Amino acid sequence: MDAGVIIVTYNRINLLRECLKCVACQTVPFSGICVIDNASTDGTGDFLDELAAEGLRPEGETSAGGDSVPPALPLTVFHLDKNYGGAGGFACGLKLMARESCDWLLLIDDDAMLRPDYLERLLKAVDKTGYLACSGTVETDGVIDLLHRRRLANRCLMTYRPVTAGEYRSDTFSYDIGTFCGLMLKTEMIRQIGFPKSEYFIWFDDTEYCLRFRNLSPILNVNGAVLDHRTAPAPQAPPVSWKNYYGFRNSIDIGRTYSSCPAVYLAYILVNHLAHILIDAVGEMLGNRRQERAYRRQIYTDVLRGMGRKPQGKDPRYLPGSDPILQAAKGENHD
Repeated sequence: MDAGVIIVTYNRINLLRECLKCVACQTVPFSGICVIDNASTDGTGDFLDELAAEGLRPEGETSAGGDSVPPALPLTVFHLDKNYGGAGGFACGLKLMARESCDWLLLIDDDAMLRPDYLERLLKAVDKTGYLACSGTVETDGVIDLLHRRRLANRCLMTYRPVTAGEYRSDTFSYDIGTFCGLMLKTEMIRQIGFPKSEYFIWFDDTEYCLRFRNLSPILNVNGAVLDHRTAPAPQAPPVSWKNYYGFRNSIDIGRTYSSCPAVYLAYILVNHLAHILIDAVGEMLGNRRQERAYRRQIYTDVLRGMGRKPQGKDPRYLPGSDPILQAAKGENHD
């Protein structure tokens, strides 16, 4: 039983270097490593091409006699012609790697740092079980991030609840919805259900994918398999960003497809979003976090206007890093 890994990256070369070191240092080596470069402009492309030519190996590793280094791990690099987001990157990687002979495929972004025994623990846990999907524990700054492992709470309104912290004290637990941060899937199931929706661009592509195979297999979380997520903790994350547009847009598409009562779900979304627009409009008039509220109100408005359409990839109104709040903060720091 072996596994390959798919890493999606975009303009985070330093994180990618660390991520690849962690991948190369696994106690059970990956049989294949595939990096999808989302048209990076920070030198990532040249770095990956050089690394692919040499092969990937643990830093400083030599053979037992010290005379030569062991064979490098195979590295496949695919450069996309533009940024297709995480959804497009993972869809591309799975299409490429599902043709290979490895039994499992692990999905991570460039900010996921696997502990050395991550893969070994996953493979041991799923050996001789019927699970077709498994994952490990996601930690940010040494604290378990509960948002990565969730259960479907209400099938009509498509609401979710995180797995509780207490369940991480056992060896394993099963759940419904996981992010692509350390999620490993049986290759034969991928061939059966297809690939993530690249038209989502970013956010909720993993939720939709998990709902697609939910009836085939729950997901087994192996609590001792840990990855360190190099991202801002939730309290430090921006209150609203361009990503929220894609989250709201894509979740509506999911509800329309998977809700037990789509009409009720869509009515709920309409009322919910109109209420948020009203609250932010009042808050904006009162001068309470005016810029943030104006931006969020615009996001809700644009989502509702496009409610009848299917997601169509990247929206030119909400490009990566385009938040006016972030730009204003940068301007203040510059001054």
